[in-house]
Amino acid sequence: MHRRPSGVTLSAVVLGVIDLFLLLCGLFYVVLAVLFASHPFIPPSAAGQPAPPPYLLTIMTGLIAGLTLLCALWGISTFVGLLRMRSWASVSIMIIGGCLILISLFQLFGCILAQLTLKNLVLPPNAGSANLVPPNPAALQGAFFFLEALCLCVAAIGVWWIVYFARQKTRDAFAQARLGAALTGTAQLNPAAPITDFSVAQPLQPAAPGVESQPVETAPATPERPISMTIVAALMFLSSVSLAFCCFIPYPQFMFGVQVSGAAEYALLLTMAVLYALAAYGLMRRIHFGWLLAVGMHMLGLLNLFTFVSPNVRQRYMDLLQTISKTSAPAMPDATQMSVFAFQQKLMGEMMMPVYVVCALFILFLLVLLWRARWWYTTTSKQ
Repeated sequence: MHRRPSGVTLSAVVLGVIDLFLLLCGLFYVVLAVLFASHPFIPPSAAGQPAPPPYLLTIMTGLIAGLTLLCALWGISTFVGLLRMRSWASVSIMIIGGCLILISLFQLFGCILAQLTLKNLVLPPNAGSANLVPPNPAALQGAFFFLEALCLCVAAIGVWWIVYFARQKTRDAFAQARLGAALTGTAQLNPAAPITDFSVAQPLQPAAPGVESQPVETAPATPERPISMTIVAALMFLSSVSLAFCCFIPYPQFMFGVQVSGAAEYALLLTMAVLYALAAYGLMRRIHFGWLLAVGMHMLGLLNLFTFVSPNVRQRYMDLLQTISKTSAPAMPDATQMSVFAFQQKLMGEMMMPVYVVCALFILFLLVLLWRARWWYTTTSKQ
């Protein structure tokens, strides 16, 4: 069997991570569409403007959900094709790379334009709104810089895929894999056909008596790392980077129903980032402790989600989200801002539990993958 190049495997892993993200986003928008269909929401409109139809949000979220799930299905089929070294998958991932470049550059341009607009825009203060927290310009700038860096990373992935899969060496690897599959499928003996060529037949020589053949000791073959564990390790590494980046966001954290801020927040984020990185390293290096740590971190996240079953925990988290929303939003007239905040509060209250149920199911899915691959970490052979 032709060996798959490491670059193809790495590309499949990155594509698998993107597919999981798209799948989660698609399920999230499905939840929103169902929520808007069962509880019609009317977004706040500007003064003197007619209110939008109540079914507008349902149609918009339904279209976004369908488009996102179709993209996820396309990516998953390409992911499977790359693992099987199909030629059409190499073309498909180059097309996906081109789409990533176009979308990320378009979003990058939009982020830069919005950042410059908000930086130079002077809006009237919220006079008489003592209950509203003043907006935080540093938080807005930090959010824009994060989105711009994310767009550049996505564009770099698209460029990498186009360049790598357009190389002659990569195309030759897919061609050899296709040729090997064709030879394997056709080079089979037909038992119904008679054997008429005896020109190579030779008489058997008698075996020498008393000569015993010595068994040849061969080193046991090291099993290949399951591709699912590579994807889980990549997700945990991205989680580690995200947790480290949260240290630069001027907002408290919320874990097990408790709001964490100050020095305790930085200690929590850095500790979690280190643990996630160690778990990812252990999964990649076939260390049993890394597998146990990965299972433990996912169980910890699952228990954290279970705390939101309590109404008190949900209310405390809603209060925190409202504070963050008020400090991040630019200044607006009082009536419009209060209407927007009321709409946001109602929307977040309705969608909180469905979203957390989807997140819990995703964590359970990752735990199932870890459990099915436990044999690779419990065997005595080390990579």
